[in-house]
Amino acid sequence: MRFYRYFGVAVVALAILLVGGVYAMPSQPTYVTVTNTIIQAPPTTSEDSVVKVEREDEGHGSGVHLGDGLIITAAHVTKGAGKVAIKSASGESGAATVLWANTDYDIALLRTDLKIAGASKLDCRTAVLGEQVQSSGNPSQLEFVSSFGRIAGGARELKPWKTVLITDVTMVMGQSGGPLFEADGRVIGINVGVMPITSKVGEDDKGNDIFATSITGYGTAVPSSAVCLLLAKESAQ
Repeated sequence: MRFYRYFGVAVVALAILLVGGVYAMPSQPTYVTVTNTIIQAPPTTSEDSVVKVEREDEGHGSGVHLGDGLIITAAHVTKGAGKVAIKSASGESGAATVLWANTDYDIALLRTDLKIAGASKLDCRTAVLGEQVQSSGNPSQLEFVSSFGRIAGGARELKPWKTVLITDVTMVMGQSGGPLFEADGRVIGINVGVMPITSKVGEDDKGNDIFATSITGYGTAVPSSAVCLLLAKESAQ
């Protein structure tokens, strides 16, 4: 009989625990907030190294100051000139001497006595597909602006250039010679061209197709690995 008495007490206690447990459950659902942390690349700290390269009555391009008055730009921006005008991001203007220009790679080196606040470092490597990049320069009538994107195609020979990277960055005439920055602010390429898109827009009165060409398109940039090789080669001569 004692066993049954203890057994009954245990059953009652279990029932109380179960009922208590039921009442302890919240009457409303519990929501848990999950926060996703998006890790973004640090902003580039080298924009003040960008310069505007000008030739009187012959348009303009861009360039990047590497320090000690040395500026990298595109060879076609200099157009065979011995001297060009430059403008810094702070608004000061001066002259620069063209030390050399390599038309196969479309890269030129300038030297100036103008004091330029910023200087960027070359990362002597070849960027790969998918890397985030920032292009800075002077597109069309704008000065010292940046556009952002990714490497859309690996390094390749693409006439008239010996080797270029393909980017999906918005690229406009005037940005040639400007830097292509990686996430930490180092230069991984020099912008040299735009691959515009041509599309049919109609026909003339003789039935001939009329085409229009966009002013923007995929960008091309000489990889910094090639720029570093050119600097080493030219300095050795």
